Amino acid sequence: MQLLVGNQLQQAVHVAARLGIADLLAGGPRSAEELARDAGADPGALRRLLRALAAFGVFAEEAGGRWELTPAAELLRAGRPGSMRAFALWSGGVSYRVFGALEHSVRTGEPAFDRLFGAEFFEYLAAHPEDGAVFDEMMSWNTAPLAPLVAARGFAGAETVVDVGGGRGELVAGLLRAHPRMRGVLFDHPRVGPRAASWLEAAGVADRCGVVSGDMLQSVPPGGDAYLLKSVLHGLDDEAAARVLRNVRRAMPGGGRLLLVEFVLPPGNEPFPGKLMDLLMLVGGRGRERTEEEFRSLLAGAGFLLADVAPTPYGLSIIEAGPA
Repeated sequence: MQLLVGNQLQQAVHVAARLGIADLLAGGPRSAEELARDAGADPGALRRLLRALAAFGVFAEEAGGRWELTPAAELLRAGRPGSMRAFALWSGGVSYRVFGALEHSVRTGEPAFDRLFGAEFFEYLAAHPEDGAVFDEMMSWNTAPLAPLVAARGFAGAETVVDVGGGRGELVAGLLRAHPRMRGVLFDHPRVGPRAASWLEAAGVADRCGVVSGDMLQSVPPGGDAYLLKSVLHGLDDEAAARVLRNVRRAMPGGGRLLLVEFVLPPGNEPFPGKLMDLLMLVGGRGRERTEEEFRSLLAGAGFLLADVAPTPYGLSIIEAGPA
């Protein structure tokens, strides 16, 4: 039953995030009528939504019928460190719609996203900036905790790092803060360039990090001592992923380093979040999650030798490789 009603709970959290209920409760407990007035909702319906969420620890009802934040509900507040509001908006919005077409992808092997939205994934984000901003915020939430772990991998002697597909720049910013003499290049789709420049400025590293826009399937900026790709290859099929890796290999000096941050699927029946993410890659495009051996083969075909796979507490692993 819990498996079958999971989408209902997801939608309840999504709607609470859309209405901004957590932010409306930031100043203290309030009644459903007060919340409904400010959120633009029906009081009775909102009370029923909150009652359902409270059963799962998201919000709580006081004795007098007023509602208050819980630790879980705090995560739905906007603009706070660690906020999961963007994740709630995305997973219950675009992701929810496309996952509902899973059967199409399983039957045909084709991405349901293109059929459902009439555009390829990143084309859709460029044409729908509100959804694009939510996606970027979600990826930032997912990336920020990993920056210290990547920075600790040891970059002695590295002068320039290139973050390929780096979004707003949390990863490269964390690396530059940890290594004050290093310079960086953030390379991504033109859609994210302005946001990235603002973020790097706020992070205090804009003077050491350039922002370059382009298509990684065609080329990547040359001359980096280290190249980072986080959650990039999983969005690509093997042919496209190999093409990106070959572009990196051509751009990299002989002694450069490559770091990938990706899910690495374990064998057997072990529960692992990357296995569900693999289905999202199936419906969303032509990407896939991969096993260690699949990464080893993919890297070897592009001229790299896999050196290390280091799991992190966040499910993703740091894969290190160098020129073969």
